[in-house]
Order: sequence, then structure tokens, then C-alpha cells
Amino acid sequence: MKKLLRTAGVMTIAGASVLTGVSAAQAAPACSTARVCLYDDYWFTGTQRTFGWVTSNVGTAANDKASSLVVGPPADPASPYVYFYVDDNFSGYSIIFRGGNAMNDLRGSAMVAGRNWDDEITSVWG
Repeated sequence: MKKLLRTAGVMTIAGASVLTGVSAAQAAPACSTARVCLYDDYWFTGTQRTFGWVTSNVGTAANDKASSLVVGPPADPASPYVYFYVDDNFSGYSIIFRGGNAMNDLRGSAMVAGRNWDDEITSVWG
């Protein structure tokens, strides 16, 4: 089921410009393998918090605070995608990133009309 959801999510979002942004090699700081690094401010500044690829709730200190992010390389090349969710326990709207990529300003990633991903991340599943 997980593999099916990943494939469906990748196909749905691949046409959108979500998988673009800044590659980790261009300007983003490094993030460890199978980890995500969330930053409170744009361009990878402000408080940094690091989580595993499966985190049902980022906790009070990080909830709805990420303005930029870096996704570390995948531990398993066959599962290279990470989903970020607006709600805990992997629910609500989601956005997908490939391991090794980053986004310097989450305001540039639309969630729904009139709403973007800035200060919205609560859970992570990869």
C-alpha cells in the first residue's frame, strides 16, 4: 500500500514544480541520510530542527514553523521520496520532495488556492 501511495503521489505531483527548488548541491546546507532539516526562516536560516523520514508529529517547538527545508539523501534508493503533511499522523494536505533536494522558501509551494506551505508542516513520512 505504501509503495502504491508513493507512486500515485509522485505521478500526481511530478507535473507540478514541487520537485524543483534548490538542489542540496547548489546552496542548501547538508542534511544527513534519511533525515529532514526544517528551518524556521527562509534561505535555511533561523532555528534548525532535524527529524527522521518517519515522524508522526514534529512537536510543539517545530509545529507549523518551517519556512525552508532540506531533505537528506535516502537510506534506500528504491524509496527516494519524502512526504510532508499539514497535520499529525501523516494526514491532511501533503507535499512531496525527493531525497537530496531542498526548498529555500516554502511560500513558493502552493498547497491549495490562497495557501502555501510556509509554516504548515506537522508530520513527515518517507
